[in-house]
Parts: sequence; structure tokens; C-alpha cells
Amino acid sequence: MGKPQPETPVEEILEKVLGYLNFSSGQHDPKFFSNLDLIFRHCDAIAPANESTAAPENKSGQKNALVDRVARLLRQQLNHLKESNDTFRDSVQAENILNLVFEDFLPAWLLHHRDLFYHQTRDSLFNSFLTARVIETVATQASQSDSPNEIISNSIASLNDHIGHRPVATLTSQKIEPYANEWVRPIPIYIKGAGVCLGKYETLARIAVEVLYATDSEILRAAQFDPDHLEELAIDPRSFDFDHPINKRPNHHFGTWDEHIVDNRGYYTRFIIHQVTLNSLLRRIDELEPNEDYDPDQIMFEAAAALAGTMLMGSGISGGAPGAYDSNTSLGSLLPTIAGYRDSFYSSLIEKIDPKHRQHLEKESQVKKQIFGGVRQHLNAQLATRRAYQLVNCRLASIFARMGFPDAAKEQSELVPVASARIICQIDCLLSEANRAIKDGELSEA
Repeated sequence: MGKPQPETPVEEILEKVLGYLNFSSGQHDPKFFSNLDLIFRHCDAIAPANESTAAPENKSGQKNALVDRVARLLRQQLNHLKESNDTFRDSVQAENILNLVFEDFLPAWLLHHRDLFYHQTRDSLFNSFLTARVIETVATQASQSDSPNEIISNSIASLNDHIGHRPVATLTSQKIEPYANEWVRPIPIYIKGAGVCLGKYETLARIAVEVLYATDSEILRAAQFDPDHLEELAIDPRSFDFDHPINKRPNHHFGTWDEHIVDNRGYYTRFIIHQVTLNSLLRRIDELEPNEDYDPDQIMFEAAAALAGTMLMGSGISGGAPGAYDSNTSLGSLLPTIAGYRDSFYSSLIEKIDPKHRQHLEKESQVKKQIFGGVRQHLNAQLATRRAYQLVNCRLASIFARMGFPDAAKEQSELVPVASARIICQIDCLLSEANRAIKDGELSEA
């Protein structure tokens, strides 16, 4: 599917975005998000070869990330508007925001999360919507302080507003709080009023949202998922640790409402999905061979249907509001309800699709014993495989470290992007080196 192209000339879109930077104090404006996304699309359409090959390497060591090309274009257009447009004669605020965001905040935020974002790149993190969120946050803090250091530190604390389900021990003598580095900012891929942004998950997310809006109201009520309450769909940028006790909860990898984001009506408004699920769905698209009976659009639709179905399952676990479940509700009582509306969702959806595609899926369901069984079983198999690889690589890293082979241990740990696995491997390597140093010292004295 082709990327939407801006109907408005890019110069006008740039002027609107720079106007927001120059005059706004950080208020949320969906139009600003959609305009910035159009600029990202414009820069993405320009071949990197057209950029200067002598462009300096940014602080993360990555040249010409899309967000950096957007920053250069914004600065160039601002310099042009200062000379040609009276509205931008005084552009101190816009210049200040551009410098704070792209020169100060982005490197500082990457440094703050250097362990969590080990597996990410600037392109995978800083899409148009996250960049817009950063601009909102920095503009808000800049309206309250003149100190660049204070603005950046406060912006990091304000932007990092997600931690997920994390039970914290309660002691009578001490209040236990999560560490500041545990809080993170999910990457938005859908914003209400702005749509879905540019990126590898764009088509998948767009179709999934469309499917959810078209889902029968009875199924949505059973799942406690109202698409009108969905103000943001975002990706947790942290690597999914299959071995962590929190992530072993049923359906947790399928997503959840963010319990810290509640509107004034008492509903959750931000749904968090995991990158491992999205990548697993896209992997099926890459692996399947299109033929005369099965085209890429159909494969993408199946992936989006599975994403929508898993989101409904995740919503059924978390509930759509803080008071959705009381203390008497058990997981055992929820699972039959979730299984019931999940099957109803897929049964209802298959009746709404193209007859030729439906015929193919009906034949597939006879073999797989499930409606949409191909994509659903592929997803479960991919997640199981990822979990197995993580356990094997982590175990091998630990064994190599204890045997005194730090290079081999590091190689195995780097195959798993989970921060805890790398840290444990580093600890094992240090302990092994310490033991070897002690042993060598004892032998030399003898």
C-alpha cells in the first residue's frame, strides 16, 4: 500500500510546524502531529544519497537518521522564514526549541536509557509522533524555566511516564519506589485525530485500528475495549524479557491498557503493545510466498486481524478502567470470557471479508482447527521460538562466563537484547576474572 502524500505544499506544512515551535507552550494539538508526520514522509521520500555525504556523525554514532534530516530541514526553513516572513522575524523560541530537542534532549534521553535501548536505533525510536511528544514536553518545560539543564532533566522525567505492571514491595518502615531509569516513554504509532504515523508498522497498525472500529459492539463491551477511548496506541521500546516473572502472566505479551494514563471520565486511554508481537506478525508476511490465490494485502490483513484480536485479549486481562475488576476476580474466571469473545471476534470478522479470501481462510481453518489459524498459530510459534532462543543464549552466556571465556559470553548475551541478561553476563564475567586473579595470586605466592 502506498504512503499518503501531502496535498499541501511542504513549505506550508513546514511553516505550520515552525509556527507551533515558535508560539506554543506545549499544548497538545493532533494537527501538529499529522503535519510533522508529513514532513517525516517528505524527508523519507528523499533518497539519503541526496543528503550530504559529509554529514557529521551524531552522538549515537548513527549517520543521517530520518529524525536528523528532519531537524536540518526545519532549521533551513526557519532561516528562510526569518528573512521572508514578518511572523518569524522574532524566532528565538523556535530556535531554542530546535536546539533543546535535537541537540540536547535526544542524546541525553538515549544516554539515560542506554541499557534499555541497546537494541534500538534512532530511526526505530524517533518516529514523527515520538518526536512530536518530545517537542511538546520540551516546549512545556521551556515555558517554565530558562535553565537548559533544568529543562532537559525535567523533560526526561516528564516524558518517561510508563513503567507497566510492576508490583512494588510495601514496607511499614520505608516506601519503595521504582528507579527513575525504569520509567520509559512508549513510542506512539497511532494518535487520535492524527492517525497512524510513518514506519514499518504503519499498514499493520492502520488496518488493526480500522478492524477494531468495525468490530461488533457486544464483542468490544465484553473485551472492555472502546476504540473511542483509544487516544494513543504505542509500542513499549524495551526488549521483551520472556524470563521475567511479570511477562509470564497470560496474554501479557499481547498488550495492555496503561494503568497510569486515565482520562477525566475514568477510562484508560493509552494501549501498549510489544515490539516482539509486531515483529512476529510481520515475519510471517516476509516468509510466506504470495501466489495467485494469496496476495500480500491478504497476508497483511490477516496479520492486522491477529493484532486486533490479541489487543482485545490483552484488554480483557487489564480491564478498560481502574475499577474494572475487584479483588474477588481471578484469572480463572476471566479466561473463559476472553476465549468466548475472542472466538466471536474471529468468527464475525471472517464474514466481513472478500469472498475469495474467506474461502481460503475457511479451507485453512479445517486444517488448523481454528479460524484465522494460520496467522494465530504462526504468532504463538514465533513467540515460543523467541523465548527458547533467549533462554538458550542466556544460559550459554552464563556458562561461558563462569568458564572464563568473556568474549564468548558477550557474544551470546548480545544475541538477546534484554538488559538484565547482559548485566548478569557482565557480573558473571567479572566474578570469573576476580576468581582467576585470586587463584593466580595464590599460585605466584606459593
